[in-house]
Amino acid sequence: MTRKPTPPAILCHVNARVPEPALTSLLLGIEEEGVPVEVHRFDELNPLTLAHEAAVSSRLGIGLGVSLDYVVTTTEKLDEGRPYIAQFLGECPEQDRVIGSNAARIVKRIPLRSAPERNH
Repeated sequence: MTRKPTPPAILCHVNARVPEPALTSLLLGIEEEGVPVEVHRFDELNPLTLAHEAAVSSRLGIGLGVSLDYVVTTTEKLDEGRPYIAQFLGECPEQDRVIGSNAARIVKRIPLRSAPERNH
């Protein structure tokens, strides 16, 4: 039996304790840009480590790391301790969606979206 090759995708490495609903807006942002994403769960707590390992494992060279209250976006070419973007996750769904969209936009090499205005 021949296996169909998986399409290149952004890899999202997530700490095992992060609940699925916390990822919804982030993943929708990536999906809206038309870039495939794969989510994998790990025991690792450091979002920098998760993002770096995701980026070097991704055929697209882009990875997300989600742990604690953070999401880190990075590329395979950056050092683990110097990610492309590190942001809080879960402050508002629109912000999380922009984070996902921007990860996909890095792949597509188009301008990043601005974060939505926060209402005080």
